[in-house]
Amino acid sequence: MLTSHSSLTADHSGGGIVSPRHLGRSTRDALARPLLLLGGENLKDGVASALRRSGWKLLRPRTLNEARLLCDQHDILAGLAFLPEPLTDSELAEVRRIVMALPDLEWVGVLDRETVVAHPGAGRFIVRHLRDYHAQPVDPIRLGLAVGHAWGLAALRRAHKQSTSNINGSRFGLVGTSPAMREIYAMIERYAETDLPVLITGETGTGKELVARAIHEHSRRAAKPFVALNCAAIPASLAQSELFGAAKGAFTGASTANEGLIRTAQGGTLLLDEIGEMALEAQASLLRFLEDKTVTPVGGRQGIAVDVNVIASTNRDLHEEARRGNFRQDLLYRLDMLSIKMPPLRDRISDIEALAEHFLEAAGDSLPHRLHGFTQDAFDWLRAQDWPGNLRELRNCVIQAGLHCTHGQITAKDLSRLRPTSSAPRQSREDAVDATEKTTVEKLLKSNGGNVSKTARDLKVSRMTLYRLMAKHTIARP
Repeated sequence: MLTSHSSLTADHSGGGIVSPRHLGRSTRDALARPLLLLGGENLKDGVASALRRSGWKLLRPRTLNEARLLCDQHDILAGLAFLPEPLTDSELAEVRRIVMALPDLEWVGVLDRETVVAHPGAGRFIVRHLRDYHAQPVDPIRLGLAVGHAWGLAALRRAHKQSTSNINGSRFGLVGTSPAMREIYAMIERYAETDLPVLITGETGTGKELVARAIHEHSRRAAKPFVALNCAAIPASLAQSELFGAAKGAFTGASTANEGLIRTAQGGTLLLDEIGEMALEAQASLLRFLEDKTVTPVGGRQGIAVDVNVIASTNRDLHEEARRGNFRQDLLYRLDMLSIKMPPLRDRISDIEALAEHFLEAAGDSLPHRLHGFTQDAFDWLRAQDWPGNLRELRNCVIQAGLHCTHGQITAKDLSRLRPTSSAPRQSREDAVDATEKTTVEKLLKSNGGNVSKTARDLKVSRMTLYRLMAKHTIARP
């Protein structure tokens, strides 16, 4: 069984089993397919030799970290998990933990037939986490066929994932090939070559920050910082110091100098998210910065030159806000030199299947067991919705369905339990979106022991976005 503390060592206990430091010494080893082994210390020499003759290179890591290292270094697609006999609850939990930590592998289990009957969790583990299982005593030929089948399915799954990424996943880390998204990709490519301000507009949850990051990552500034500021999360009284910094002693509590977010982004890109929420006083200072590219910290006397590109995003109609006096017209002209309007999900229905598969794949580590995609009726159901919360709502729905799904694929029934039908009143749907979002955040925070950083990674959002969601739904750390 793997442990969490042992170091990399060679395993000479089974014939034909080699350690990572002995790999690649022969042409035969180089051509063999690597197979990860959990347990099986007493694997008979004849079985190991038979697997080697069938073209397998057997790797037995002693720690989970070593297993991950092997997967990074070698093209490992399948694993062989030997469950001890008798099997205890703690041993089964450890095997399950390791298998779930390596979701890209297809697994075959080896265990005693009586264990399947006697241990209530063994059968559930096989159904939820293994591609196949082999009952003791080991038949090398049958075991080789089972492992080969698992390898082949993993290879097909990876090829499908790559083709989905190339064909449906599109470009710049974004997903979709609808006409609307192809226009977005073309604009990202053009705008990344300039240093002009970009204004990204669109409904909540349409992926505005993702597009901003894509522009940065494909620009000449990619190696420099990308700094995002949520203007709605900063009180008006602090907006000036957050943006432009503050000199030591500039105000009560300013015991040290603060360089501000604009200077933090030196050489890179500053994203002003929800720019429509920025206080008018801060808007005036931002306009001065855009005109001369210098910042003067609060309490400071001398301007400091800063080289950053500014991207702003909003779900508001800034032209209407300017007409009402809530947004400076001159600042709008400065920000709106290049613009991108993100399409709502209802205008890119052809992308929903690829998006749903992407969200399910990304959530794999946070789900209680591995799922193998969606049924066709699930895709039909997803396409029939209007998704007022856009990508964020779709992602939350997919994650919630994955958390509740007890079989191999997510069905329309799994999805419809979580969300009213499209004929429901608009407000009811939005309430349902909020409820789904809140429940998803609460469950992941709880499963991660209150770790905000890990929960943000599982949700594929920034820490700032997660904090904003926690504040929105009054969620406290567990």
